[in-house]
Amino acid sequence: MPPVFRSYDQKALEAQYTVTRAELQPLRDARGRRTDAACDDVRRTRPRMLDFVYGTHARECIDMYPTEADFAPLVVFIHGGYWKSRSKDQFAYLAPTFTDRGCNFATIGYPLAPEVRLTDIVASCRRAIHWLLNYPSGLRFDPTRVHVIGHSAGGHLAAMMLATDWTRHALPAGAVRSATCISGLYDLTPLPLVRALRDLRIDAAEARALSPAAITPPAGGRLIATVGGEETAEFHRQTKTLATTWRRHGLKVTTPDAGGLHHFNVLDALTDPKAALHKAVMATVTAR
Repeated sequence: MPPVFRSYDQKALEAQYTVTRAELQPLRDARGRRTDAACDDVRRTRPRMLDFVYGTHARECIDMYPTEADFAPLVVFIHGGYWKSRSKDQFAYLAPTFTDRGCNFATIGYPLAPEVRLTDIVASCRRAIHWLLNYPSGLRFDPTRVHVIGHSAGGHLAAMMLATDWTRHALPAGAVRSATCISGLYDLTPLPLVRALRDLRIDAAEARALSPAAITPPAGGRLIATVGGEETAEFHRQTKTLATTWRRHGLKVTTPDAGGLHHFNVLDALTDPKAALHKAVMATVTAR
């Protein structure tokens, strides 16, 4: 078969962007049971403000997990699922990692493909950030220290939030101080060629316009980019491309190692105090 993208023929390209590999499914299922139980425990026992509505779509809601101190940093988490699955509720277990260390934590929901296009999803996440920074009664976080973290498709959305010119959305420049992008997608040009992703309805023009690696981000931001060591070559290329390009544009870029981890357990490095990713994130979000 002839190549359809870089050196990949159609079958090889499909394999590069298939994250739900059969050999990983038992591990994914077991981990899902643990994190679901942890989410239930966090929502039952921790201070929380659930389902703030920031838009008109039913999924446009935010869960907020406050820390005790006033004017502490805010960490905003954007979930993955190839822009077409999963929800904010599945990531409440991450909250104690931040609230126990003096940071507020929020998870945002957004509409999913194929009901909406990727352009709409990016716009929805921007509305969520705008809403958080304009909540009328105030949410007791420091509006100058907003940090976004995303995994997989959420990594793409986190990068898009850092790349946004917030002055065009009635917010100060640098409204998002940093983005942590974990096993994400930043060069979307191959995605329209992947048959398994056709229901995303991404065309070539949208892929170019919404590829963070092709966008010059505002000066002064910080990027933390990592990828699971056991992920495919294309996921590694995606992360390297974003880190290299944005470093060239003058951003401060950190690329902590996540060796030995696959697409679904790479988030464990975020919650493990011994992991390089955890250390890099906490140093960034707690900095003045």
